[in-house]
Amino acid sequence: MKKMFLVFLAIVLMMYFYPLSILPLLILAQEWGEFREEWMKSALFIGASIPLYGAKIFLGISGWAKILGISTLSVSPFIRWAVYLLFTTLQTLAIYYIYCVSKSIGKYGRTGGLAMLIAVPLHLLSLKLYFILTWIGLILFLLSLKKKNEVME
Repeated sequence: MKKMFLVFLAIVLMMYFYPLSILPLLILAQEWGEFREEWMKSALFIGASIPLYGAKIFLGISGWAKILGISTLSVSPFIRWAVYLLFTTLQTLAIYYIYCVSKSIGKYGRTGGLAMLIAVPLHLLSLKLYFILTWIGLILFLLSLKKKNEVME
């Protein structure tokens, strides 16, 4: 149950309060020794992308710029796209290691991990699609984890 909550928390924080997602990932690395390396690598890529997340806010690429009322910086489109694409690449790598865990917990988990992995680059096309796929992926991941835990008990 603790693992399910930590996975849920990590993915929800990735969607809404990105920098905070590193904490449940680090706890998962301690709690779930079987996948310690995958959770640590995911946390590493989240950590590496946090400065770019901040840059996205100040460049007005993130929705947080509007919510926080931050005046965005005026820079060339090349810089905006470079920040956005580099951030998206690091976020995709973080999700890739979650996908590696999902492959080991069952069919639903694998499908859920793949949905989350596909969702990140699709963020460039549609924010709605990103959220829909990520929530579907998270639900499938959690269902598979619950099913695996029931089998093991």
